Amino acid sequence: MYPRAKNCACLLHLQRNIVTMFKKKHLAYMVSKAARAYRVSDFYRHFNEIKMVDINCADYLVRAGFEHWTRSHCHGLRYNIMTSNVAESLNAALAEARGYPIVALLDYIRSMLMRWFSGRREASAGCGGVVTPKVEELISKNFSVSTGLLVHHINGGEFEVRGMDGYPFMVDLDKKVCSCLEFDMLLIPCEHAVAAAMHSKRRIDALVSEKFTRNTWAAAYSMSINPTGDYMTPAAEADTLGALILAPPNTRRPPGRPKKTRIFSRGEFKSGLRGRRPRTCRRCGGTDHNRATCKRPI
Repeated sequence: MYPRAKNCACLLHLQRNIVTMFKKKHLAYMVSKAARAYRVSDFYRHFNEIKMVDINCADYLVRAGFEHWTRSHCHGLRYNIMTSNVAESLNAALAEARGYPIVALLDYIRSMLMRWFSGRREASAGCGGVVTPKVEELISKNFSVSTGLLVHHINGGEFEVRGMDGYPFMVDLDKKVCSCLEFDMLLIPCEHAVAAAMHSKRRIDALVSEKFTRNTWAAAYSMSINPTGDYMTPAAEADTLGALILAPPNTRRPPGRPKKTRIFSRGEFKSGLRGRRPRTCRRCGGTDHNRATCKRPI
């Protein structure tokens, strides 16, 4: 249905799997560095460090597929989205209505989206800049880093930008690309592009992709989500459906009370349980039991 869509893994869940499966320090941080690298050379530099620490972890990441969890090998554009936090936020928002009947659940979702659209519509209308506030924060961060970069003009919109280490980067403001590939992948000016834009006295927000402008933000929430009719009163049936008898599905209710909390993923802890000291038996000093249930001989 969507031939150009790409299947990407959530970096946070991948890190939790690694913490659970491989008991080595700093592995999760090293995987994050490798996953967020823009250039293939930078990725392999971080990945070789992972191989030196734990070869089994490196094999696990190879089997997972570099194209699924890294920026540098992704066949599409991940932009700046490396986790599935959007889906997790939606799950948390629907926790209250999870036990509702299906019609009431759908109306709850409609009402929630109606409020969200209205709030984001007001936020976009109150935005005074050309780009969205989050992109403005990222540009400001890149601007603070770009102040120490050395810029040389080459030709037209082409510039050579050198960092504090002296490594050169090629920036083309007309094509909106940089050899660090951050500008290419995020579609937001990197620190090198910001330095080149300041050197050539160009507007930095004009280099941002149209996807991150205030107009696109407002257009995404311009449509209204209206209330439904009285769903408690069924509409008049058509003549062709008058004789139709719709029986309930032949299902069996599972035993126990329906769960409202989601199942925690591997390596995820319930709030307040991480770091809690394990219980110890005051009779034998062992764990996983107490004095009343202790069966160890003294």
